Amino acid sequence: MPALKTFRPAAVAISLNSPGGSATQSELIYERIRTLAKQTKTPVYTFAEDIAASGAYWLMLAGNEVYANRTSLVGSIGVINSTFGAVEAIKRLGLERRVYTAGKYKGLLDPFRPVHKDEEERLAEMLRDTHDSFKAVVREARGKKIAGVNEEELFSGRVWTGRQAAHLGLTDGVAPLETKMRDKVGDNVHFVLCSEPLRRGLADVFGVRAGLSGLGGLLGRQPDFYSVTSCASQALLDELQYRSMMARYGL
Repeated sequence: MPALKTFRPAAVAISLNSPGGSATQSELIYERIRTLAKQTKTPVYTFAEDIAASGAYWLMLAGNEVYANRTSLVGSIGVINSTFGAVEAIKRLGLERRVYTAGKYKGLLDPFRPVHKDEEERLAEMLRDTHDSFKAVVREARGKKIAGVNEEELFSGRVWTGRQAAHLGLTDGVAPLETKMRDKVGDNVHFVLCSEPLRRGLADVFGVRAGLSGLGGLLGRQPDFYSVTSCASQALLDELQYRSMMARYGL
């Protein structure tokens, strides 16, 4: 058996395009990236595409240097918890809500009963604490680059364009991934794209096989035309985006 060859990248470039997500998952991924970067002494560069907001901006901070496009949306340094209230709706339906708990706050902010002030206060405490954790990561990662900036505005949950973010110190400048990495590594840089394998077969590309097998088994019915075409359209868009990325990096 031939010996396995080890691969040591000159740098890692992470492209982000997301409005955010779980604070905990963002924290875990951020810590993992920073730990591996320190262990391997590999520089990490992060780049915002259309949007890197909230949890995605948290991930951007894992880079030794952080960049965005001029028109990218960056920031949203805040925390949100959204729910709904259906108290009147459940009354109109003639339903009675029955919830049994052990622990005063176990049914915190149940949407089917009126809001209790003390429960709102408990939730606000959790949101503030998570927000404080987010702000601490920003301060640690950006350091003097955000010194002098109005923190109340910076941490208000606003999003900024790439140029605004660079001016505020939230990023290190405006630059697309390929151009910046050639500046950092050299013109002979070779990009190794880390992503899912390219799908094979016409049926898979257009999502028909998955649509037929998944939708057809639902309650024993044949899939409707809208569901199949919707699935196929999304699969085609995914495939085009993937092939575009492959072409961008010469793969």
